[in-house]
Amino acid sequence: MSRMVRENTVSGLRERIYFAQAMLRQLTHDQLEATPTIRLALRGAVIFHLYSALVGMIRQSAKTYQVPGADNLFSLAALEQAFTDAGVEAPEVAVLAQARKDRDDLLAWLDGEMQTALGAAGLARRPAPPSEANALNLMAEDRYAPLAEGDLERLFLASSRVAELVEHCVGYLEEW
Repeated sequence: MSRMVRENTVSGLRERIYFAQAMLRQLTHDQLEATPTIRLALRGAVIFHLYSALVGMIRQSAKTYQVPGADNLFSLAALEQAFTDAGVEAPEVAVLAQARKDRDDLLAWLDGEMQTALGAAGLARRPAPPSEANALNLMAEDRYAPLAEGDLERLFLASSRVAELVEHCVGYLEEW
C-alpha cells in the first residue's frame, strides 16, 4: 500500500526530523563500522534534513505573511533578509535569528555546517586514518572533527534542538 502525499507543512517538517533522526541512528549503530565515505554521506544527510526542516518552517511562515521571493531561497540568512526587506516581523523568524546569532546555540553550528558543506571544500575535512606519516595526530585528536565522538554528540543535540524549535513554532504556522 502506498502512502498518500499530503500538503501538510507541519507533518512535512516532522518527517524531515524523523528522517534525520533515523539516519543518525543508522550512523551511530548500523553503520558504525562502515567506511568513512558512507558515514560522511549519512552525516551530511542528517545535517541536510535538519536544516531543511528549519528552512521549510520559515518558508511556510513566508507564505503566511506573503513575503515575496521566499519560495526560491534555501539559506536561513537569505530567508531572514527577505523578511527584513519585506518589513515583516514574524516570531518564528525572530527566534531563529536569535539562535543563529548565538555561537553557543546548536542552530548556529548547524547553519555553519550547512554553509561549509555548500562550499568548494565541503567534504575536504574528512577524517584521515592514523599512519606513520601522521602518527602525532593520535595525540591531538579533535573530538569535534567530522564523525568523531563530539561531532556525533553534537548531531544528536542539534536534532533535539531542531525538533524542539519546530514544535515551539508550529503554533505560529497554519496547518490545514
